[in-house]
Amino acid sequence: MTEVAGEPEGRRRGLLGASFVVSLGTTLSRVLGLCRDVVLANLLGAAPNADAFFVAFKIPNFLRRLFAEGAFSQAFEKIRDLKSDKERIRIRCSAQ
Repeated sequence: MTEVAGEPEGRRRGLLGASFVVSLGTTLSRVLGLCRDVVLANLLGAAPNADAFFVAFKIPNFLRRLFAEGAFSQAFEKIRDLKSDKERIRIRCSAQ
């Protein structure tokens, strides 16, 4: 095998190894989520308190998805970049 510059032979991973790491992390996350749900079900039960608890997290999770992970943030960054480009052009033109 050819060696990549600056990377020792033992540190390289193929596609199969990287896929294994990602799938292992996903599996671990799912198992821990199941444990969390079991603990919450034992603590809160099926009472109105449990419903209030879960509804209270719906709005913050939605806002996080919308602003931090969603298309809104990507579109906002694009508009911000376009605005800063226009500002640079305006400054450059006024300096001449």
